[in-house]
Amino acid sequence: MEKIKIALMVDEYFGGAGTVFGGYGFLARNLVAKYLPDDEIELEVIIRKNRKKSFFPRYEIIDGVKVYTLANKLFDFVNYAFFVRKGYDAFLTIELTNNSFRILRSLPGIKKRVLFWVQDPRPQYEWDEINTVKLFPEKSYWNAKVYQFVHRLWRKGSISFITQAKFLDKKARDLYQLDDNTEINYLPNPIEIDYSFDVALHPKKNNVIFLGRIESVKRGWLFCEIAKQMPEYEFFVLGDSFREKGKNQRIMEQYAMISNLHFVGHVEGQRKNELIKDAKILVNTSIHEALPVSFLEALSYGTLLVSCRDPDELTSRFGVFTGTVLGDGFEHVDRFVMGIQQLIQDEPRRQQLAAAAVTYIRQVHNIDVFRRDIKQHLYALIGRTPHLSTPLERQ
Repeated sequence: MEKIKIALMVDEYFGGAGTVFGGYGFLARNLVAKYLPDDEIELEVIIRKNRKKSFFPRYEIIDGVKVYTLANKLFDFVNYAFFVRKGYDAFLTIELTNNSFRILRSLPGIKKRVLFWVQDPRPQYEWDEINTVKLFPEKSYWNAKVYQFVHRLWRKGSISFITQAKFLDKKARDLYQLDDNTEINYLPNPIEIDYSFDVALHPKKNNVIFLGRIESVKRGWLFCEIAKQMPEYEFFVLGDSFREKGKNQRIMEQYAMISNLHFVGHVEGQRKNELIKDAKILVNTSIHEALPVSFLEALSYGTLLVSCRDPDELTSRFGVFTGTVLGDGFEHVDRFVMGIQQLIQDEPRRQQLAAAAVTYIRQVHNIDVFRRDIKQHLYALIGRTPHLSTPLERQ
């Protein structure tokens, strides 16, 4: 059987092709592009149009996958011919970024069957909350044209929706003006799981971590304020600034002298995993989140959550939900402090929750289930029947 050809549309590719390090890029590069291609599916990545006067689409091989940067928009006729020649059976988008929208919009006459992975839809009421931050406001990327384009694809019946978290269903329906009965299938984000890790045997330390980019919406300054109030514990910031780096650094450098606060920077691989394993708590101070991959990575190692966001009630299930914290958040630092104390000072309960968290991640967010389910959604979109080649795929 001829392979299905999939174009994965993203802006970020986790450092690949000169892109920034972010959640969408991590998902695209380290999980989707790594585990979706097989004997039945061929996948290529489309990032953006070249900002320079590039006459032709160009690609580089990253981790064995072709990653394309298209010709400059002045040569869209070349890009059009590129897509005609490629003949992709479907487009897989992680949300729909402005760049991906511009690419798809410039392809009239080419059948666009889109599997739309709802990751972080932001209706206006979400931006209203985000805009309460005044210390360093988040730059809005609201684009009504994108949302109207998705709506039109839905009206034509050429788009299918999947989502990483069930609480995002309503936000997606609101943002893209979908009917209340629009089907949005649950497809949880997968993560690479270390099945050799035994949470009952690993000697965790009184460490607390922050894992993510340092930027306005994450409000990393609150993590630093928490560390200042809890000198008995060690706090580690795992992440760096990429957008508006100077502004972020000026805020964070004010906390450089706190002796129990350690700025590790961007980390990957074994070093990151060891820091997560050793920690008892992951603190998330964001004013806005969908369901961060960092939550799943932490829970896979029995590292519990203290957060002011409670996606699909995971925080309250495997940690402490502080309640919503708007604005710059300084007046609510004590909520996070109490949450950390509540978990670390009750060791039997912490161990029980940690074991339950590891079990949950292994059951719900494993890669084999992801591969089976996303293949079924792609085949349904294009009207073909998958060849179920493994026992798991036949379940």
